[in-house]
Amino acid sequence: MEHGDVWLRPEESEVRPYGLTSGRTEPAHPLPLEAVLIAGALPHSAVLGREAVLAVELCAGEPRSVAELVAVLKSTWRLPVQVVRILLSDLIDAGRLELAAPSERGVSGSDTDLLARVLMGLQAKWPGVRPGGPGGDCAAA
Repeated sequence: MEHGDVWLRPEESEVRPYGLTSGRTEPAHPLPLEAVLIAGALPHSAVLGREAVLAVELCAGEPRSVAELVAVLKSTWRLPVQVVRILLSDLIDAGRLELAAPSERGVSGSDTDLLARVLMGLQAKWPGVRPGGPGGDCAAA
């Protein structure tokens, strides 16, 4: 058995996320699920784990939301959401990923704040799209 295979044993699957994050429970960057990431400059000196390689590859093709990356990494390696956020935050620090658009973190936690952040993420991914459909006309509320 190779050294890396020890993390693949099912009976130790609960330890693996702890090992990936070096015991950290919070990411250095606040990453709401609607934040959009793109591949950054790729320094050749850093060695990445398979989870990080997949995240960078996904973002190299097109901008991806944190939610999309969480879904892929959770289904592929059963990583908890917070572990993925820490991994993505580490990739931002390493210059492998960048936030595509500044993301505001709503303080009040209201539905309006969430919808505004979702709209920002959608507009970052599809710049030509405006609220109200193709014409961009919104009905006054």
